[in-house]
Amino acid sequence: KVLHMSVAQAMEFYGPVREILRTKLKEGVSERAKTVLEKELNVKITPEAQAALGEVLGPLHGDNQFDVIMRFMTGYTPSERPSDAERKSPGTQKCIALVYEGVNAVRKIRDVLGPTDPSKAPPGSIRREFGSNITVNAAHASDSVENARREFAIVNPGENNFKHVVEAAFGKV
Repeated sequence: KVLHMSVAQAMEFYGPVREILRTKLKEGVSERAKTVLEKELNVKITPEAQAALGEVLGPLHGDNQFDVIMRFMTGYTPSERPSDAERKSPGTQKCIALVYEGVNAVRKIRDVLGPTDPSKAPPGSIRREFGSNITVNAAHASDSVENARREFAIVNPGENNFKHVVEAAFGKV
């Protein structure tokens, strides 16, 4: 399916990632803040102060990274689409939604894609060959059957809007 994911779809699709980003990025952002503050202000940041920086800046940085994902997938951040109608309208970015089915489908497709970080993916994997970084990693694959079902409900891959692309290239099918 050719998909112009709306902001509403992206928020639902990537919603579980938002809280992970807000929490997971605390340590990294606090370390970066400590380095900058010590250099720029010539002060020593204690471990307690660094932890406090993480508590304050981690969620802000996580939300920023979530907005980066939203813009990459839809062309917009949620704040740029404040109304319900705007959030439900198709985004400007285009992707293709595919369903990979069969025994151990989740494991098999994730093996073909490689790790999320293209620099850690093996040669020949989709992400190694076509990904740029963790955000622009060329492909998404569900991490479980349960998440696949949740994601299918959001993007409706059974809807065939790809037919017009095939017919434009090859004629009426």
